[in-house]
Amino acid sequence: MRSIGKIGFAVLVTAAAMVFVDASSASAETSTQLCAEHKSGLVCAAGKAVTSVHQVLKVGTIGRLLAAISVLCLGYLVEATTLGLAYPQPVHATSMSFTGCGTGSTHSNCSVSIPNGQQPLFDLLKFGLDSGVLYALSGQAQLVCSNLGLNCLYDAEGMEFEVGGGELIAENTPTTELGGKFFCPGEGLLDAQLETLGSIYVLGNSAPSKIASLCKTHSGKTCEEKDQVQSLHMVTTKPPVLYNTVANVECQSSLGTANVSELGEPQKIGLTELTWKECHTQGAAGNCTVTTESLPTLDLKRTALNLGTATTSGLEIGIDCTVLGLIELDCVYGGEVSLPFEGALHKEGTGHGKLTASKIELEKLEGEGHCPDSVDWDASYEPLEHVYIVE
Repeated sequence: MRSIGKIGFAVLVTAAAMVFVDASSASAETSTQLCAEHKSGLVCAAGKAVTSVHQVLKVGTIGRLLAAISVLCLGYLVEATTLGLAYPQPVHATSMSFTGCGTGSTHSNCSVSIPNGQQPLFDLLKFGLDSGVLYALSGQAQLVCSNLGLNCLYDAEGMEFEVGGGELIAENTPTTELGGKFFCPGEGLLDAQLETLGSIYVLGNSAPSKIASLCKTHSGKTCEEKDQVQSLHMVTTKPPVLYNTVANVECQSSLGTANVSELGEPQKIGLTELTWKECHTQGAAGNCTVTTESLPTLDLKRTALNLGTATTSGLEIGIDCTVLGLIELDCVYGGEVSLPFEGALHKEGTGHGKLTASKIELEKLEGEGHCPDSVDWDASYEPLEHVYIVE
């Protein structure tokens, strides 16, 4: 079974309401429609609209919730309704039940339930062929394991999930513990596979918009000209590292500045500065210099509400180190790589926004001798002011 990602107990609530996005879909600018057939085009034929959805745990699988204490459930049954044609489309989970839950082989010592009036409400955003994001607006889940003294309440609001290909994906999605007894785990790992009863397709009436604009506000779907970001100043939130097979190079910080073009598809971001401060290899001090040999251009494409991907062009990073007084590194690395860009307040920890290089491989462009063939760039840059990604 495929591991879905790092999440908390509230995902037992949100997971099943997502998997109905299990067939071809395309983003609609003005509307989204669940449909019983998909013969041609993006528009749902008259009389084929779907207003209710049923999901169950796939036959032959179990739901595994892995945390400080692992809980397994043998069955999920969920009913959800769409709340009208819209973009995004609201989805309400009207009924949920979880059976055979427990911490041992008997699957009987725990229960997962939804408190009265706390059935989850979601927004479904489609942004590509068979891909989208489900965002939890509200909802709670109660986990009780009486023999262990666990009675934990979790909040689903703010949780986001990628959907597509009949799967749901949660990547390091945090939950918020509202209260509980004993040691209620705040995060965990869910491994589950859900399927929809019957064929359901996600259709709309126009093609997806990938036009991106970095914006100072997030009050509307589009960014007014007066609010468009014209320049960026970003600093790393943790020491950036260039991992390699000879000696990892860590810097105290990295700073980037850039000019931002007008609304575009993609939107161009031209770096005017990318500097690195106090760099060294492990156990040494000041034995490395990291420089930007060529300032890159970033092509920003919007992938979902307040989310995007920035692709580099012309990036060249130079490393000059003396390791143990013997090994000399004088190398240049670069290449075209794609970096996830999250808008301000997109999720907990995002802050003003976040441009992330998560061990992105850069190829060797220049250098001989001890120069490794590649380095892995690991850094997280945050703008100094709020930046949102809108149309």
